[in-house]
Amino acid sequence: MGKLIRLILQMVGALTILGALATFILLAFAGSWMKVNDSPIKADYILPLAGDQHRMLKAIEFYKQGYAPIILISNALKRPPSPLQQLHWEMGYPNYSREEYYSRLIPLLGINNIQLEEFGHGHISTMEEAEALKKHLKGKNKRLLIVTSPYHARRAKMIFMEILPDCDIVVASTEIGSFKKKWWTDQISAQTLVMEFAKTLHYLLGGVFRSTDEAT
Repeated sequence: MGKLIRLILQMVGALTILGALATFILLAFAGSWMKVNDSPIKADYILPLAGDQHRMLKAIEFYKQGYAPIILISNALKRPPSPLQQLHWEMGYPNYSREEYYSRLIPLLGINNIQLEEFGHGHISTMEEAEALKKHLKGKNKRLLIVTSPYHARRAKMIFMEILPDCDIVVASTEIGSFKKKWWTDQISAQTLVMEFAKTLHYLLGGVFRSTDEAT
């Protein structure tokens, strides 16, 4: 009986070590796997995904280079202002509507006229964003040049290819938000990628965050 227990403990120990080693190897290469930065191509639309205005700057750069005639604007959920934001407005910080923000931003980037096309309403996740675009396209097969942050690119490409399988999907990353190959040695990279690993796993397991969940 004692030999059997020792054998079981040895097997458990060996499996624990192998599991830890496999996890270390997975995490070491995960940063490289997360990176997606396709070469831009001529497209029907440029789509800067919601969540970071640096994506819009990159989209306008592609627009100026003639990669597509239209930039899609994603109408994601606008969160209520925080108490600090409200204080900032009382201090005189600008509180632009999205339309006024773009009307001020775009001329500063050297463009007088730009064609913007809005879609969606109040989505909170990449999955909902892709579904909203599918509804907007009404079954038309289009070529999309999607712009997002480096840490988000892999999951974004998987989701849009799943929801829009008949569209040509190219995902380009911004320069802002890049992370080191040894991401675990940098605090910001580590925090960002661990969160993105969790979101990617959540997606692969069938999880979806929906705006309707917040109302329940």
